Amino acid sequence: MTGTVLQLGSREVWRALDVIDPVATMAEFLIDRTVGRAGHDSRSRGRLISWSDTASNGTGLVLLDHPDVTGTCVLPAETLRSSQAVVLAAVAAREMLVSGGVTMAVIGPPADTEPQLSVLARHVPDISHVAVCSDRPDLDEVGAETAEQLEKSGIGLSVVSTVADAVFGANLVVTTDHSRFAKGLAGLRIGNLARGALLVNASGTDLPAELVDHVDEVYVDDLGLVDHHPDRHVVATSLAARAAGTATGRLGIEPRIAGDLVQLLTGRHADRRRSGDIVLMELLGGHELNADLAYRIYEVAAHTSLGVRIAN
Repeated sequence: MTGTVLQLGSREVWRALDVIDPVATMAEFLIDRTVGRAGHDSRSRGRLISWSDTASNGTGLVLLDHPDVTGTCVLPAETLRSSQAVVLAAVAAREMLVSGGVTMAVIGPPADTEPQLSVLARHVPDISHVAVCSDRPDLDEVGAETAEQLEKSGIGLSVVSTVADAVFGANLVVTTDHSRFAKGLAGLRIGNLARGALLVNASGTDLPAELVDHVDEVYVDDLGLVDHHPDRHVVATSLAARAAGTATGRLGIEPRIAGDLVQLLTGRHADRRRSGDIVLMELLGGHELNADLAYRIYEVAAHTSLGVRIAN
């Protein structure tokens, strides 16, 4: 392969997400994949392939293989995963939040919080306040650009040191990576959450079982992914409930997982939720590499000055 490679960095990926509508892209992807499912094969026209080159300096990059891509484009894998998770969280919030004002708590590492918060603020309507949980709240964890975006949108911002303070009064809680806040989450109880709260776990790892087992309802992003994640707590408990019902003939035993985002997007789960329920949305596919989203990012880069051209 000769010529040049269009290489996008983390900042360019997030910049491109400012231009496109990633929520619409993700919703279309979920619906298309389900409609055309055959063993949960994706209908995406593209794929992402691990890519390495001396110019990558050891950074985890993936090459976008898509019939409509001219030349070669590579993107940072971890940033794509991070953006996929937060876009799915935005889809979940738009579909499942009870109408009215939104007070949001975001739990994740400072390096990821700022760009993810920017996506959530743009695509989740009616946010009035955001609390960011940081283990170093004395520092300016939210950059000036994002803080200005929030201010212009009329969204209040606070940076707090504990999970309990972050979720106090919040009706939307998004966890993008809770490894640094495990102790605070372990001590969190359902009673600490506002009634009617939506808890979106976009971290790719389990929340404390004590918390998960006491929510009123559990949803996932795509039921087709359940069999691929038997180690996840919500999947194991759902399968156990289903097996218990089969073994005893007790039809009243319901599976733990009530439905998925695709059912909500297509109107096949019309009831959605009771207004006072605390609901967990577990994103099983939050850290997948999504070629559809990567292609939309590439489209922006191809028509702007995003990214750099490097010799291949």
